[in-house]
Amino acid sequence: MKWILILAAAFTLAACSKGGGAAPSTTIAISIMPNSLIVPKSISTSIQVINTDPMTGTKDVTTQAVCTSNNPLATVINGQVSNNYTGSTVQLAQITCTYQGQSVTIPMTIVPAILQSLVLTKTSLTMAPGQSQAIQVYGNFVDNLTYVFALDMTNYVTWSSSASGVSSGNKGSISASSVGSANLTASFASQSVATGVTVTNGAATSSTPRGVGLTGTYYDFVGPIVQNGVMTDPFATLFGSRIDSQVYFNWSTGTNNLGQPLYFGICWTGRIFIPTTGTYTFFTQTDDGVRLWINDVQVIDNWTLHSSVEDSSGGIALTGGQFYNIRMDYFENAGYSQAELRWQGPSILKALIPQINLFPQ
Repeated sequence: MKWILILAAAFTLAACSKGGGAAPSTTIAISIMPNSLIVPKSISTSIQVINTDPMTGTKDVTTQAVCTSNNPLATVINGQVSNNYTGSTVQLAQITCTYQGQSVTIPMTIVPAILQSLVLTKTSLTMAPGQSQAIQVYGNFVDNLTYVFALDMTNYVTWSSSASGVSSGNKGSISASSVGSANLTASFASQSVATGVTVTNGAATSSTPRGVGLTGTYYDFVGPIVQNGVMTDPFATLFGSRIDSQVYFNWSTGTNNLGQPLYFGICWTGRIFIPTTGTYTFFTQTDDGVRLWINDVQVIDNWTLHSSVEDSSGGIALTGGQFYNIRMDYFENAGYSQAELRWQGPSILKALIPQINLFPQ
C-alpha cells in the first residue's frame, strides 16, 4: 500500500529555509512539492511537479515530467516515489524532475523506522445529525535512534464504527447520522486508535484537538559556525523536513537522527495549544545555539557556541484553549549536540512539551 507523505514545512514566522519553494514570479519554472522527503524504509510516497508561468498561472505536470533518482534504492514513476531499502542506516538520495527543459532537484532521506502507534488529530467529537468534521490520522514512527516522527496516514487507515447508523468515518471525514453515541476506530496493520462520537439534536460541532508534533526542517552548513569572525548561516542548505513528535534530542557526539554528523541547523515551527489560562515559562537545553519565539515574540536568544546549558523565557501570560505560534531555531557546531524544549505552567510541573500540545501548522 502506498502512503502519500506531504511534509512541506508550514512556517509561522519568517521562514529560515533556503532553497526549494515557489518558483520566481517573472519566469517559467518548475517546482516539486514537497520540497524535501523524509520517509521510512520500504515505503512509497507521492510528489507533485508544478509548472509556474506568470502568464498562465500554475499547472500540475506530474505525469508529463521526467523524474529520476540518483540512488538505485529509490525509483520515481508518475509522481510515485518508491524505495526498496531494508537496511539499518540512513540512506540519502536526490530526486530530479525535468519538464520542457526546466529541472529541479529535492533531497530525499530514507530512515529505518517502525510504526509505533496511530494518532487522531481530534477526539471526543460532538455533532448534530447531518454534520461532519474533518479529521486526520497520523502514524508515529520510531527511527533508528529511537526518536519519534509522525507521518500523515489519513488516506490509508480503515475505519470501523460501533454504531454506523449514528456515526462513521471515511478517509479525512467523520459524519453524523442519527442521534446517539458511537465509538469510531481507525486501524492500520496491527495499530489502531479510537474516539467517541456523540450525535445530539441541535448540537454544534465540537472536539478536543490533539497534536502530532512540530515541523522540523533540517539543514546542512559548511562549518565551523564562525569563520573569519563572521557567523555562518546554519540554514544554508535544505536537508529535509519531518514532523518531530517532541523537541527532545540528545545525540551526544554521534550523528543526528538523519545521519548529519557535524554541522547542521534545525528549525522547528508550528503551533502550541495552551490547556489552561495562566503564566507559562519555556526552557531550552541545548548545545549549541538556540533561539525561541512564542506568539511571534522572541523569548530566548542564546545564538552562541556553548556546552549543554538551560535557557528560560521568563513568565509569559497565555490564554487557555488558544493556539499560539511557536518556533525554535537550533544549530550544532560539531562535538556534543543536544536540543530539548520544556515548559512549566498552571498545574504543569517542568516537563517536555507533550506531543498532544504541538501542531505542525
